[in-house]
Amino acid sequence: MKIPMRSSATLLLFGVFALLGCASGGSLKTESVTAPGVELAVYASFGWQAVAEGPGVGNPPLSIADANIHNAIRTQLIQKGYREVESDPDLRVGFETAAYIAEKVSQPFRIGIGMGSFGGNVGGGVSTSVPVGPAGVETTQETRLTIRAVDPKSNTEVWVGTTTGDIKQGLDTDVVTEAVAKTLAEFPARPK
Repeated sequence: MKIPMRSSATLLLFGVFALLGCASGGSLKTESVTAPGVELAVYASFGWQAVAEGPGVGNPPLSIADANIHNAIRTQLIQKGYREVESDPDLRVGFETAAYIAEKVSQPFRIGIGMGSFGGNVGGGVSTSVPVGPAGVETTQETRLTIRAVDPKSNTEVWVGTTTGDIKQGLDTDVVTEAVAKTLAEFPARPK
């Protein structure tokens, strides 16, 4: 059966709108800042920031979630050309996560666009709606991942990046890997 060109175009357009609708939900928001005058690519090695320092205070064991984040950061930095060393690194890297409740107010006015075909005819429509009740407030739990790079010689933060979204407290390794990769996307690779 031959599909008329008009129907094919309609199906393609519908598919694009469906994909755009799916892509808009659950996105991760990232941002990063490099300290003024700092050229990160001149640093060659990295190590890890101690969680707690002082007499009688040791590093607590890594949780499964922290281990997932730790390994994802290590992988990204090595792929960017940095070497991991235990003593005297050029950079000390640390991370933290914070969960919080995000509130989103739903808009009281909505616009919908639709297209369809039946037989050889194609039709489209635009509609608007206004809810009868008050505007709703939707609450979701989000997680913020913050990764910091510190120059140990000057004891100053030279780079910080954050990613905010539904990171599921670090238990889903694919989501953690994506969040870390997005957070470190602006961290420059070393020249080869």
